[in-house]
Amino acid sequence: MNLSALEAMHARRSIREFESELVPADVIKQLVEAAGRAPSSKNTQPWRLYLVQGAALEALRADYLAAFESGKPAKPGYQYSPNPLPETWAARAKDVGIGIFKHKGIGRDDTEKRRAHDRENFRFFGAQQMFFLGTQENAFSYGTFLDCGFVLDNLMLGLTALGYGSCPQFSVMIYPDLLKKHIPNSADTLFIAGLPFGRPKTGSQVNAFQPARELIDNWFKTIG
Repeated sequence: MNLSALEAMHARRSIREFESELVPADVIKQLVEAAGRAPSSKNTQPWRLYLVQGAALEALRADYLAAFESGKPAKPGYQYSPNPLPETWAARAKDVGIGIFKHKGIGRDDTEKRRAHDRENFRFFGAQQMFFLGTQENAFSYGTFLDCGFVLDNLMLGLTALGYGSCPQFSVMIYPDLLKKHIPNSADTLFIAGLPFGRPKTGSQVNAFQPARELIDNWFKTIG
C-alpha cells in the first residue's frame, strides 16, 4: 500500500488499536530519514526523536500505568492549550469527547468505562512501537515547536501512506520524569509528543471513529 501525499492527508486518522506486528527496521529508517527532510528556521533542525520498543517499551508502559492508577500528579513540560479554550474550540472539543464515548457505547454515568477509556492513553493503546518527539530543554520557542511539528506530521503521513497508522499524544507528556528515566541521554530533552504506531487492527470499532471536520469555507479565505 502506497498512497499519494493527498490520499495520505485524507486517510490519516487517530488509530487507537493496533495489530501485534512490528514495523520493520528498514521501513522505520526510511520513514525517519524522509521525516527529517522537514523545514526548519535557518536549518536548525531542533528536533530529537526516540524510538522505544520491545522490553524498553514494556517497562515504560508499566511505569505509566502504575502512575495513572496511583493518581500521580501531572507535570507536563509545557502547556498545550490556552485556558480557557476559545468558545468555538471548546465546542469542538466537547463534541469529539461526546462523540467517541457514544461511538464506544460508554454512557455519561459509566465512570468505570470512562476511566478505562482514559487508561488506554497510558498503555499507549497497546502499540508495540512508539516515537517520542522532543527538543532541547530551555532552548525552545514557538518557532521550535512549529519546526518539530513538521517532523511529527511527516511521520504520521508517511505511516499512513505505507499502510500503517498512529495517534499523536500529548496525554503521555504529563509524566516527563518517566520518559527521562527510561530513555537514555534525554535528561536535557523537552518532550513534545508521543506517537504510538503500527498496523491498524482489522475490524477495530474504535479505529472507525472519525470526528467531523469544519467546512473549508469556515477557515479558508482567498484574497485577490
